[in-house]
Amino acid sequence: MSLKNALLLAFFGLLIGFSSCKKDEFITDGDAKLEFSTDTVIFDTVFTTVGSSTEVFVVYNRNDQPVKVSSIRLATGDQSMFRLNVDGLPGRSFSDVEIGADDSIFIFVEVTVDPNNQNTPLVVTDSILFETNGNLQDIDLVAWGQDAYFHKPPAGSPPLFFLDCNDTWNNDKPHVIYGYALVDSACTLTINAGTNVHLHPGSGIIVLSSGTLKVEGTTGSPVTIQGDRLGFDYQEIAGQWDRIWLSNITRSNLINGTNEIGPGSRNSVIRNCVIKNGNIGLHVDTVFGAGETTLRLENTFVRNMSGNALLLRGAVIDAYNCAFANCGLQVANMLYGGTYRWYHCTFANFWSEESRQDPVVLMNNYFGNNVRRIDANYYNCIVYGNNDQELGIDSFPNAAPGLFNYKFDHALLKIEGTFPTSNPLFYNAIIRATGSSNSPRFQDVDNNIYKLDSTSIAIDAGDAAFLSIDPILNTDLEGLVRPQGLGPDLGAYERR
Repeated sequence: MSLKNALLLAFFGLLIGFSSCKKDEFITDGDAKLEFSTDTVIFDTVFTTVGSSTEVFVVYNRNDQPVKVSSIRLATGDQSMFRLNVDGLPGRSFSDVEIGADDSIFIFVEVTVDPNNQNTPLVVTDSILFETNGNLQDIDLVAWGQDAYFHKPPAGSPPLFFLDCNDTWNNDKPHVIYGYALVDSACTLTINAGTNVHLHPGSGIIVLSSGTLKVEGTTGSPVTIQGDRLGFDYQEIAGQWDRIWLSNITRSNLINGTNEIGPGSRNSVIRNCVIKNGNIGLHVDTVFGAGETTLRLENTFVRNMSGNALLLRGAVIDAYNCAFANCGLQVANMLYGGTYRWYHCTFANFWSEESRQDPVVLMNNYFGNNVRRIDANYYNCIVYGNNDQELGIDSFPNAAPGLFNYKFDHALLKIEGTFPTSNPLFYNAIIRATGSSNSPRFQDVDNNIYKLDSTSIAIDAGDAAFLSIDPILNTDLEGLVRPQGLGPDLGAYERR
């Protein structure tokens, strides 16, 4: 080989080596991010003894250059119940982790819990933080810290899943929902007395058209439906889950994306239940059929919703001894007509998270240009809040007579303006509260206690004749016997 050829060969060798070194330089672009095989690692093992469970996920570098992850760490540090193994190395915090171009690494996550220790939170959460070129990304970690029934969609599926037809939930262990649990058409979900149901953020229960929900709590053993974070700071915080929806969605509409709409969920019953801390407490859609009831409510307290306690769209509702309170929008939002009968119910709103413009109760009888009849009757009820106007009437302009029917019979109302309270078609024996006058004097609204204090004007202001409508009205929301032959107290609670 000539000297010239030798020099050329050496030059090209250096050039190739230089190019290779340049290619292997770590990418420093601030837009270069990691990708993950999941955004949430869920430990859904039902533990029967103290022990550990391990899950794994993959971190991908989709770039054509290597990346150096400056930090991988657990958000709660050494206090975390979780432990990591990053590409074979155990720990809770790692620095300068290298991932080759178009390459990946495995991260194993381990958690140890004692499901029988009642001091362990129902749900143990944390997150893994990844810092790369100034970007911060995270993966959520969720482990069920106590023994529970876990209802969730299959791995890799959309967050919708069908429950077993005619499923029954008992109170031997909590029930935890991750995603939307669907009650199929012609099926019933029964939740028995004393059962605790916990919903993860973005989760709910949807009853399809012709399906039924039966919540069978008792006075001494109510059913509780709330979020899955049970620490002190989350006891009365709205927006922790989505809703319970008695819908007119059909299976075909859900599965195939058709426009088919069914007659609606029907003949559902909720007795002795506390529903709290979601977006919408009860979302109830239209039911078609003479004499059919969408939902019967007894001795139920729905509160602390970021939207409505009740979002009712053309439904048929009978409610006895119920309280609905503390919402970011209307407490009871009755849209598109419907039939509503409220007996000894308290509607109250002292929402303090931000300014509230909506009234406690709103009634509406149309959808677009379609007018639908509404019949809403309130017997021995309270409608009150911290705004001046707590009753909203939204009737379709120039609608035919008889399409907007409502009546408050023996009720305390917080209203301003020109409501025709002297018109017996709409009002009878009304206590009209304006400003601070004629307050029902609830005991402690800051702690969601809507019982009457000893000086309330609502005491003995009801009509005893309504107690004969249904035996359930002989006692109040908490089972206290109402006096016979005397005027009962307005609202859901009888003064002790």
